[in-house]
Amino acid sequence: MVFQKIRSFLFNFFHFNKQERNGIFILCVIIVVLFGLRLLMPLLYNDSNSVQFITIAPSKLKEGKNSETELAADNVTKSISEVKISNERFVFNPNTVSEEDAQKLGMSKKLSATLINFRNKGGKFFKPEDLKKLYGLPLELYEELESYILIPNSRSDFKRDTVYPATRHYEKKVYTKTVVEINTADSLSIVCLKGIGPGFTKRIIKYRTMLGGFHSVNQLKEVYGMTDSTFVLLASQIKLDPNSISKIPINAIDFNSLRKHPYFNFQSAQVIVNYRLKHGKLSESAVKALGIFSDEKLRLILPYLSY
Repeated sequence: MVFQKIRSFLFNFFHFNKQERNGIFILCVIIVVLFGLRLLMPLLYNDSNSVQFITIAPSKLKEGKNSETELAADNVTKSISEVKISNERFVFNPNTVSEEDAQKLGMSKKLSATLINFRNKGGKFFKPEDLKKLYGLPLELYEELESYILIPNSRSDFKRDTVYPATRHYEKKVYTKTVVEINTADSLSIVCLKGIGPGFTKRIIKYRTMLGGFHSVNQLKEVYGMTDSTFVLLASQIKLDPNSISKIPINAIDFNSLRKHPYFNFQSAQVIVNYRLKHGKLSESAVKALGIFSDEKLRLILPYLSY
C-alpha cells in the first residue's frame, strides 16, 4: 500500500503532458543552438584592430635589401607617424593663424591648407561660429577649439596678436589697470581682464546674451563657476551702463520667448500671459501684485521690463 502511494506520487510528479514535453524539447533545441553560436563566434568575427609587431634582424638592416619585411616595417612606421596628433591648445584668431599653428591645434594638413586657401581667396571669419563652415572641420574638433577662438571686434581700438604660444600662461602676464563696460565689451576685451580666461569669457558673454545685459555687478555671481575670489577680482575691473540692457516688452512678448529668460520659468510666464488675456496690459504695480515673485526676484526682474 505504501509502495503504491510512493509510486503514484513519483509518477504524478515526474509525468509531463504533451504540451510540457513539447516545451522541454524546444528549450533543449534553443540551448543547443546558443551553445553552437558561442563556439562559432570567434570564427564569425575577426579582430581587425589587432596590431602586428615586426622584428627586423640587424643583419637585414646592414644589407640594405628592400625585402618584404623591411617594406612592412616602413609601412608601420609611416602609419604611426601619420596618426600622431598634436594636443596643443592656445588662443588663436582663425583670420591670422598660420598653417603650422593650425596643425598644432589638431587640424590635418589638408584642413589647415583649406583654411589658408579660404583666407587667400578673401574669406573672413567674423564670429567663432563661422569656423564651423570650414569644409572638412569635424564638429568634435570645433567644440574643443571654440573656447580658444578670439576674433577682435572692429570697434575695438586695442590691437594685438591673438595667437599665443601654448606654454604661455595668463597668470604670468603683466596686466595694466583696465576698466571695461561689461555689457558692450567684446570677447577680446573681457579675456584680457585679470583672472579671466577663454572659458569664463565664453560663459559671461553667453549669460549676458540670455539676460539682455547686466544691470547690477552682483549678477556676475550668477555666471556658472564664478567663485567669490574671482568675482571680487573682476568687480574692480568693470563698469555697467544700465541703458545698454535689452528690455522685455512684457505686454507683447510671447509665452515661449518669455520662459527662456533666466529669471522666468514655465509657471511665471504662463501667469503673465493669462493675466494679459483676462485683464489687458500689465503695469509695474500689476507685476508686483501678481504675487509670484519674491522681493529679491522683483529687484532683478523689474529693470528688464518695458510696458
